[in-house]
Amino acid sequence: METKSIKNWIAEAMQIFSARNTALQIGTLAFRTGKKPLEVCLITSRGGGRWIIPKGWPEPGLSHAEIAAKEAWEEAGLTGSVHPDLYASYETSKSIEPGTDLPVRMDIYLLANPSQAKNFPELGQRKVKWLPIERACLLYTSPSPRDWIWHLVCRLLLEKVGGGGGGGG
Repeated sequence: METKSIKNWIAEAMQIFSARNTALQIGTLAFRTGKKPLEVCLITSRGGGRWIIPKGWPEPGLSHAEIAAKEAWEEAGLTGSVHPDLYASYETSKSIEPGTDLPVRMDIYLLANPSQAKNFPELGQRKVKWLPIERACLLYTSPSPRDWIWHLVCRLLLEKVGGGGGGGG
């Protein structure tokens, strides 16, 4: 019997048990409005230092909005009320190990005007930046070329909250 790495086994298991052979990740698009232009929060990935949003895998017993809140706290120190409705969804891939990509559907939930803690579980493992949305759209990276949809997500957020100042989310 061929020996497989744990990562390969997990990738295969996720493909078998997930709908349409696509795994699901839950992401948090945290944004803040106010006197400054609209800003979003990006963090660096632990592996390669790419700019991403907080995200994680579904967990039994937690809603997707609760997962979004949990990941925002653990990865960026953000707390607040995550909107319970799905904001956006797109297809991407996650690199499990070199040469092994897992198809992933990314469901994104909004977190408006969160508080940011000075200490949080992954402090020191990631960088956290608040950026004007236009700059964040340029910095956000992913291994998948299909993530051009991220730019659409940013544009939709700009429309939803009015671009620079006042509106809520």
